[in-house]
Amino acid sequence: MKVGVVGNPRYADLKAVLREFAAMAPARGMRLLTEPSLVPLWDELRPLLDEEVPDAVITFGGDGTLLRGARLLRGREVPILGVNLGRVGFLTTATRDQLPTALDALVSGRYVLERRLALHATIISDEGGVRSEQVALNDVAIHKAGVARVVRIRLSVDGEELGPYSADGVVIASPTGSRLR
Repeated sequence: MKVGVVGNPRYADLKAVLREFAAMAPARGMRLLTEPSLVPLWDELRPLLDEEVPDAVITFGGDGTLLRGARLLRGREVPILGVNLGRVGFLTTATRDQLPTALDALVSGRYVLERRLALHATIISDEGGVRSEQVALNDVAIHKAGVARVVRIRLSVDGEELGPYSADGVVIASPTGSRLR
């Protein structure tokens, strides 16, 4: 099983957590892929997450790390196991102490998959060119660039125009994003 690893390097103990995880992985048939920012924290060289499609992703951090892991998947339907290392963990499933049990459940398929809707947002200029394209699990925010400016937005969902807006910004939330607020 190829498992992508995403982590928040701001957690002081992340290197130790990755070391523990790396020791548990081989017995469970896991081949670990890493996000580039974690390369210096591993004791040995790991293939990069963006070079292969994983069978699952494990995130070490909080909800922000899990959301970043979802963005890295670029809309692919891959299960994510969030391991909470901090305080806020509404989306995460396990704690560091629960990691061995969670890994056993992952490799044996004994888990409940909670499907989430993702947002695919595209900002198109007045001339018709794509300025930005993002996939988000929680929300998308479009806001002004400077002081005393407003954005003028024509908003459409699945090709159906919802209307023009002039505002400081617009936030579009998925059920996941609206639940976190």
